[in-house]
Amino acid sequence: MNRREFFKIVALASISAQLNLDPALYANTEVPLDPNLVAIFSDPHIPDDETKPHIPRFKMCVKKILAMNPRPATLLIYGDLVYNQGGVELYKILRSLLKPLDQAGIKWEVTMGNHDRIADYQAACPDRFTEKPIIEGRCIHIVETPRADFILLDSYLEGHVDGSIAPDQKEWLAGTLKKYTEKPVFVGCHHGLLETKLDDVLLSCPKFAAYIHGHWHWWKNSKTDDGIQMICFPSVGHWGDLGFTMCHLGEKEATFVPDIDAYLCPDWGKNRFPKIPNVEAYLVALNEVKVVVPFK
Repeated sequence: MNRREFFKIVALASISAQLNLDPALYANTEVPLDPNLVAIFSDPHIPDDETKPHIPRFKMCVKKILAMNPRPATLLIYGDLVYNQGGVELYKILRSLLKPLDQAGIKWEVTMGNHDRIADYQAACPDRFTEKPIIEGRCIHIVETPRADFILLDSYLEGHVDGSIAPDQKEWLAGTLKKYTEKPVFVGCHHGLLETKLDDVLLSCPKFAAYIHGHWHWWKNSKTDDGIQMICFPSVGHWGDLGFTMCHLGEKEATFVPDIDAYLCPDWGKNRFPKIPNVEAYLVALNEVKVVVPFK
């Protein structure tokens, strides 16, 4: 270990200690939960190495949520929960990092990304699998809030970095969206719409609001030629735009507000990503981009 690596480890250990989330300290159940506030994480890539920045950053984001008043009643995590390719122990670490939110009464749900393995997740969190799955072997959920629902799909494609939605899952989604005639609904998963190819199903639903996803690690919003609103979330702590997103659900619209405090360009991306000469200015501008999605 060289001198630089040593001081990096010492610094990260210090950060981790400062962000230790003792439930007795942070899980104050007297702070109200707002059912129309939804926190959104994506791509945490939790490793088994505390000296990597991923775990301290996850703790920091959890701490920010617990510091809110009111707090969001729900947290959604859009895939790539753990580092590399699954691993029961890694999901156990993730579960321990989510414990302060459990203590605070904040409900959470996840999607599966290309780095996830549902069997390992189930082995580490059997209590999350007490009900019969919507589709066997898939992590699919409908998360309800008073003003809008979130449908979380499973785009994991074994052996591939990209993702897709299998025909049986697409058929289930089409049937489910037919029921949404009054309440707005968001649809999403780990991978983007270019990979899942759900345009026709989404456009058939009059109350569909926006397609939301992770995977790319950038805070972006855009529209397809057919007018489908797409929102991509930052990574909690791996590379790219680092942070999380808050969704404020109003009566007539939803507002997605980023909390991005860092930018990281990995070594393999030095020649692929645009150069950012002033990261501080970049982050300021990024956090000013709030995405408003009108309800139909």
